[in-house]
Amino acid sequence: MHETPSHRNEAAEQIRERVRALGWWYQCFELPGGVMTSPGDPPAYHPETRWNLIEPYVPKDLRGKTVLDVGGNAGYFSVQMMKRGAAHCTIVEPFLEFADQARFVADVYGYEITVLSEDVHTWCLTTDHRFDYVLFLGLFYHLKYPNLVLDRLAEMTRERMFFQSQVSDSDSTSPTMAFIEETFDGDPTNWWIPNPAALEPLIRSAGMKVIARPHPQVLVAEPDRPFGKVVYDKLVFPQYGKSTGAVYPGQQRVDPELWQRLLSQVDRSDPRES
Repeated sequence: MHETPSHRNEAAEQIRERVRALGWWYQCFELPGGVMTSPGDPPAYHPETRWNLIEPYVPKDLRGKTVLDVGGNAGYFSVQMMKRGAAHCTIVEPFLEFADQARFVADVYGYEITVLSEDVHTWCLTTDHRFDYVLFLGLFYHLKYPNLVLDRLAEMTRERMFFQSQVSDSDSTSPTMAFIEETFDGDPTNWWIPNPAALEPLIRSAGMKVIARPHPQVLVAEPDRPFGKVVYDKLVFPQYGKSTGAVYPGQQRVDPELWQRLLSQVDRSDPRES
């Protein structure tokens, strides 16, 4: 049946209302019908900028390929992989608010994307699935045990990993990582900040070869020296957290006071709320 402009406008308005109902969006991008997920005011960001860095290293044709997107937030990067024909994407997102957004985005596009509301540490340590492509973007420095997750993701990667981490402004040529006991940049979920010199050694130590570095924070890597894995019958994982706030691992919710502040930011940017 031919879709009339009024039907298209109605569909776009339904998407817009659902986007608003899902609260504040960290990833600012365009959905079908020209609907933006958010105004894009900080601390939100535009993932298209990061995608433009890795896009030249993503095959144009991903038919039959599987993708893992850890800390995938609302699913922007998984959508880009699906647009290239990927058979299936799996998003692991511990924050329930963002996992709900990712499920909505997958539904809007009609893509086969599985969204798991699980802690990335424990999920990586309790699955033996492997994927053709792994997206490890913007998560490394939010992990208490980042190298453990990196090692597991390297073993899970069949073809290529896309890695991004915030880095310090150190110009030292010696690889270092700073431990964050409380907060960094006002965010209590930051745990480690590597310097730029540390990223490539970290990837190599996980048995991967760096094939490109399109940005100081971004690496593209492929399996080089697979170490394999050892499977145990039982995993006992320590809970951890900052001196105040959430305890990990496990499913998480954004701090309620922070969520309300972020929603107020959206309201101020939405003329319908004036």
